[in-house]
Amino acid sequence: MDAINEVFRFLDQHTGFAQDLDDLVQSPQWSTGWLTSHQIAEEVDRMQFWAGLRSRVPKQTRSQLLECYLRKTADDDSSGWVCIDDQFKFNPGSDDIDNGKAVDSQAIQNRRHGRVQCEMLSCQLGEVVNLSASGVMVRGRGTTEHQSGERIQLDLKCLDHELQVTAQVAWIKEEDRTFSIGMEFIDLTPEQAQRIRELLPIAAAVQAVGEGGGPVTHWGK
Repeated sequence: MDAINEVFRFLDQHTGFAQDLDDLVQSPQWSTGWLTSHQIAEEVDRMQFWAGLRSRVPKQTRSQLLECYLRKTADDDSSGWVCIDDQFKFNPGSDDIDNGKAVDSQAIQNRRHGRVQCEMLSCQLGEVVNLSASGVMVRGRGTTEHQSGERIQLDLKCLDHELQVTAQVAWIKEEDRTFSIGMEFIDLTPEQAQRIRELLPIAAAVQAVGEGGGPVTHWGK
């Protein structure tokens, strides 16, 4: 733990580790719910927190650094971080603290926005493989001319539901005459965010039908 603390002090001094993390969790793309340290590690990785000098930190050490920071700051009443049942939240409402309201145990096992898969959900780039309230993964045939960081106007379609949103390319992978693109929704209006939340249970229901029925569980918020 001493070594982890030393690495943290170095990163905080030279990269503003703590301030950048606190700023990140207050961004519009961040979850409003309670997250475990593992979920937070997944989110900051997806949102390119480990860039620049921080990219040199081995992946197996990154989660330890975040755990170290979260545990330390949760014990500091002035930090803004609060821990309940091993789940963390930055600046939670007083009711959440007084009543010990963290997410239920089933939700802990899933990604923060209830990511669902749906073969009948598509856009102009191809099949939507994963959908969440914060982003989308698309798989298409052939190659793509899109590049990381590019903004794309997506036309999402699921059954008779359609939605136009702006998304920024986070990563691209090409193999076996197919490509996959991971994109983060940006500049969502409240109406668009609500429409995406409405699409999540629809996509989950269609997925269940395609798999032969059975109960549908949805964690989208």
